[in-house]
Amino acid sequence: MLPLIAVLGLGYYLSRYRNKMNIAIGIFAVVFNLLCGATYFATEGSGSVNLFTFILIIFLLSLLTSKKQFSIWIPLNILLVIGFFVLEYFYPELVKPLYPDRRHRLVDIAQTWVEVAGMIALITMYIQNNYNREKELAKSRLIALEEINETKNKLFSIVAHDLKAPLASVENYLSLLNKIDLDPEEKKTIEQNLLTSTRQTSAMLQNILHWSKDQMQGITVNLSPIPLLKTLHQTILLQQTLASEKNIELDYSIDNEIRVIADPDMLQLIVRNLLNNAIKFSSTGSQINLSIQQEANKCILKVTDTGIGISEEDHFNIFSLKNKGTYGTDQEKGVGLGLMLAKTYIEQQNGEIWFESNLNKGTTFFVSLDLDQTQHIHP
Repeated sequence: MLPLIAVLGLGYYLSRYRNKMNIAIGIFAVVFNLLCGATYFATEGSGSVNLFTFILIIFLLSLLTSKKQFSIWIPLNILLVIGFFVLEYFYPELVKPLYPDRRHRLVDIAQTWVEVAGMIALITMYIQNNYNREKELAKSRLIALEEINETKNKLFSIVAHDLKAPLASVENYLSLLNKIDLDPEEKKTIEQNLLTSTRQTSAMLQNILHWSKDQMQGITVNLSPIPLLKTLHQTILLQQTLASEKNIELDYSIDNEIRVIADPDMLQLIVRNLLNNAIKFSSTGSQINLSIQQEANKCILKVTDTGIGISEEDHFNIFSLKNKGTYGTDQEKGVGLGLMLAKTYIEQQNGEIWFESNLNKGTTFFVSLDLDQTQHIHP
């Protein structure tokens, strides 16, 4: 049994780490049959423990061989054993006695039975565990594929419907300019509405393009110590402009000395989406606040609004692809990708994102990032 176990170990190494399954099966089949065949008549023939080993050989070959190999090795092994039986039947004198008494024979049979049964049980458990692991992996891949397909369908729907609307509005406006004279007040109103619509469409497209890029090329993150205020300043100014058009006050308070470990492009997208959501779901005349606080080695950004809040049934899916795009207080349309991208990108930066919300009272989103530990060290 020791040489047989050694051959099994060699076969496992060749198949698992060298990707040579066919060679491993060939070595296993040839060596096992030679060892068992060479000792068949020297160990009392059909009354010996070799029959257990032949059963083990056929069991392993049945499990591990491909369809083509199965049709070769299994018939050969069966014919080999039948051949030994026929030889023993016609030439019983070939069989040599091995055991001095029944007790020695019983010990050998018991030992071999335990070894073969144990190997069959271990190999079966190993194959079963691998099967279950692959089954779970396939299931998780199927779920991920279904989610991606669901999002793809949603994006196609948006491209087909929501992106068509602002283009049609621009086209109609240009058509009006060619046909009738508009007074300055009417032109200003129409142009303001067009500007708002195209900005919303632009933000929508940016999220779609980011998501599409991640799906095709994978997510690339470049972490480095960055000054928080300097990195976010232009993003905040742009969102302040959008907020003022809705008569919403956007205040921010960020220490100029704070530095965090982050990817600047990802961080800008995260904060832009959070502020854009706060503006979208806040009413005219309300207030939004962006602030930070330090806890241990973490910097926590907080975006607080006094808007319509998030209903309980939407809490669970708020960061997932199942989150449905909803209309804001001024009928602003969203895709539903913003918060999902925010969560994905913040986790890529070793951070966390969470929220607290009360319906019709407001929402606060929290983003946690690592502080730059060298910022207070001076030579």
